[in-house]
Amino acid sequence: MLKVGVLREINPYEGRVALTPGGAAVLVKHGIEVFIEENAGEDSQFSNIEYERAGAVIVPTSEKVVKKAELILKILSLKPVEYELLNEKHVLLSFSDYNSNTKRMNAFIETKATFFSAELLQDAQGKYPVLMGMSEVAGKMIVSQASQLLTIDEGGKGKLLQGTSVTKPANITIVGAGQVGRTAAAEAFRSGASVTLLTFKAGKLADFSAQYPEIKIEDYSDDVLKKLLPKTDVLIVAVFSLHTHVNISITKDMIALMGKGSVVIDVSVEKTKVVETSHITDHGKPSFVLDGIVHYCVPNIPARVPITASHIHTKSILPFVKLLALKGLKGAIEEEPGFLTSLIIYKGKITNRVYAELNGNEFYNIFELLEMNL
Repeated sequence: MLKVGVLREINPYEGRVALTPGGAAVLVKHGIEVFIEENAGEDSQFSNIEYERAGAVIVPTSEKVVKKAELILKILSLKPVEYELLNEKHVLLSFSDYNSNTKRMNAFIETKATFFSAELLQDAQGKYPVLMGMSEVAGKMIVSQASQLLTIDEGGKGKLLQGTSVTKPANITIVGAGQVGRTAAAEAFRSGASVTLLTFKAGKLADFSAQYPEIKIEDYSDDVLKKLLPKTDVLIVAVFSLHTHVNISITKDMIALMGKGSVVIDVSVEKTKVVETSHITDHGKPSFVLDGIVHYCVPNIPARVPITASHIHTKSILPFVKLLALKGLKGAIEEEPGFLTSLIIYKGKITNRVYAELNGNEFYNIFELLEMNL
């Protein structure tokens, strides 16, 4: 049985916690020891006392959490000061940015620890519960954010998203029809905006189209986007693929087709470089104006609502954490195949082919490694 440790997030503007007191209570009831870094849930308004009442043990530092626990939970990927604490006994579950950071990937490999990517956890239905949960939150939030960014205070054109009895609503164009794109489209439509959703998955949105017949759905092409941009008040880019490289580029010249004070919200900015004029921002200074166009490029949008996001995250990972803690890595993989999609590194060896190719590392078959007891 693996002991579970929860680290406090140290990134600025990140208030989520990987496990709520309710989640800790579930694990403790199954005989699993849970260690929480002091004040890990503070920004999500979960007190140390609540965790203690749930049966968890509060420890003062991340170093002590890592010494006491084998299964380490965190929201964001580790910083160097954190992964230097790990060794081959540890199993880490967190979000990953290793596909875009070779240096960090190689440094993690040197720890000989095992790493599961939270966004790649797959349930029995083939869905990705953590990714879908956070995507739903992001999709809902970016519509209200778009409304704010259209105001002149933010550099926007001063147009009401919803419209009024005497003015037309804003035109929103969404590139990408995944969970974020569909949620944003539905939320924008319910808010009263005029919405066009551009998809790369022709024919796979029949149910969504039937539910929202007023939302225009078109197959993406550069020509289609160029025709839409001059009338687009808000462009939302939500392009992301877990398995393939996305070959799309929204160029500076294309963005220039939008009117002054229009808004670009780039949800893809961290994982997939799509918009030429974008660069990563944070919640301290989330937007910038370039050539008259307002850009919002914050990658961790759900961090603004840490209570909601932490509850969703806990519910999504809890079945996997419980199984992993009770059965160990080999037993968990045998019982729940969804673990395989999220296992990126096993004791310093990359077991995900996509990550291996992206970082120029050798790929290892996890079943062969387990058979050899490596």
